[in-house]
Amino acid sequence: MIKKIPTYLFLILMLLLTGYPFLWMFISSFKTNIEFFDNPWGLPKTWVVENYTNAWENGIQNYLLNSLIVTFVTVVGTLLTAAMISFILARRPFKGSGLLLSLFVTGIIIPFHSTLIPLFLIMQKLHLLNTRFSFYLPYIAFSLPVAVFLLYGFFKQLPKELEEAALIDGSGIYRMFFQIFLPLSRAILATVAILAAINAWNEFMLALVFLSDNTIQTLPIGLMSFQGAFTTDYAGLSAALVMSALPVILLYVLFQENVTKGLTAGAVKG
Repeated sequence: MIKKIPTYLFLILMLLLTGYPFLWMFISSFKTNIEFFDNPWGLPKTWVVENYTNAWENGIQNYLLNSLIVTFVTVVGTLLTAAMISFILARRPFKGSGLLLSLFVTGIIIPFHSTLIPLFLIMQKLHLLNTRFSFYLPYIAFSLPVAVFLLYGFFKQLPKELEEAALIDGSGIYRMFFQIFLPLSRAILATVAILAAINAWNEFMLALVFLSDNTIQTLPIGLMSFQGAFTTDYAGLSAALVMSALPVILLYVLFQENVTKGLTAGAVKG
């Protein structure tokens, strides 16, 4: 027990470092703008619940649904595409499959924003600017490298006897994939889904550059409505940030066990 004390102290320290900013933001969301500056570290004298009402009605209400749609499409598109690609590369390798896998893995190190200008020109020529497809496709594409890397490792380490038994039972490649391999990969799929969801939910720059129509803009853009030319509603912004962060936090809390299993299951056995 004594040997574990340093570990517990380290975990408590990490909890304070990572949890306190959210706690501070939550407390600040119940303050007035004056109290936000006069007493930034203390508890509010009067808990202003109206900050959440105002933030919902004047800020994020019109953008939350758009972010949910974008995140859902990104997650579904990433899971289906990455799972099929990874399955073929791992279980049906062909000439050049190793090079293709290397290209996907190389995509992990490419900075997303370095492709902003080429993407803008491509979307402009395809007449997709100011449409949801202008970020559906890039979001899915930039989620694929990590997704393929994790899913490939999982499919690769599954026993070959599983595939041989399916073939003996008369299963084709599609049935084998959808009824055998895909159900077995629920944990790693949950990991990929959460990573893709967080990226799509928080992405700002692409939505800012590619979209000008307020009816399809996403939540990160909506948060800018709390900032005016000369003033910023910091209390309302804090309330909006809390509401925008809760879906991602709840998603991770619900699937944290699957995430842990998925990360360990994705390791390739030597």
